[in-house]
Amino acid sequence: MKKKKIFFGLIIFLVVIQFIQTDKSAIEITEEHTFTATHQPPTDLLAQIKSSCYDCHSYETKYPWYTYVAPVSFWIAGHVRNGRKKLNFSTLGTLDAKDQGHLMHECASVIEEGRMPPKGYVRMHSNAHLTEADKKALIEWFNKNS
Repeated sequence: MKKKKIFFGLIIFLVVIQFIQTDKSAIEITEEHTFTATHQPPTDLLAQIKSSCYDCHSYETKYPWYTYVAPVSFWIAGHVRNGRKKLNFSTLGTLDAKDQGHLMHECASVIEEGRMPPKGYVRMHSNAHLTEADKKALIEWFNKNS
């Protein structure tokens, strides 16, 4: 009997939290402040950066279906919020040159160390996978522009 109450309580909890949605509203982007406008990366590198980094590190996040299901939605919203805090490609141009250079160096470092993109993200987004050649090109470009 006690297990049934716990089970039904858990079901009710999971249903109720579905009504608590995270904010996924679009945020206006000022084009001249974007990474693309300020750094003008080559098209192939920009495409790779967008597919591997932009969901968590810009205001151009694409939310798949599972981001609308709690508690996964809360977890992913936290990742996006923290990612944007550390680096936001949509507002990079608002920083001074020294800070931008530092962030470019950090991008190279986290790619080189294998910390970005996160393995869990790549599992869910196969287009975010970086080959060794992709990593090398990105690291060189970010270091050159730091």
